[in-house]
Amino acid sequence: MSEPSIRERLVGCWRLAGYEVTAAEGGETDRPLGDNPLGTILYTPDGYMSAQLARPGPYNDDDQEPDAYYYIAYSGPYDADEQAGTVAHHLQVSVIPSWLGTTQLRQVRFCEPGTLVLSASEPHPRDGTPTTTTITWSRQPPR
Repeated sequence: MSEPSIRERLVGCWRLAGYEVTAAEGGETDRPLGDNPLGTILYTPDGYMSAQLARPGPYNDDDQEPDAYYYIAYSGPYDADEQAGTVAHHLQVSVIPSWLGTTQLRQVRFCEPGTLVLSASEPHPRDGTPTTTTITWSRQPPR
């Protein structure tokens, strides 16, 4: 029996376990969503995904808009590439305006049972410094 495909393994609900941004040069690591970030990513069998990631509050009041660095949300169709070991998120909705309509490509690694690691396939600038982002997820059981 063959191993399930990346797409088959992604399907379901995953809880955010870690969000790290590492400088490409120098290796300094930051956790912009804190040590205990909140969030979920959902992958459906019919090829859609939705992700929400947040830094835990408290915020000053319920009406205050959180900074984009503290809340990330996007959704749209996705494709998995078995050969490259990647998943492509095609963003139809995004709280980050510059991401709207883009494809966010992520390297996929399945670690110990129930752990998914997604990382940006290319360094991206953060405050003028090239960085890579690594996001760790824990599989949630069916309800």
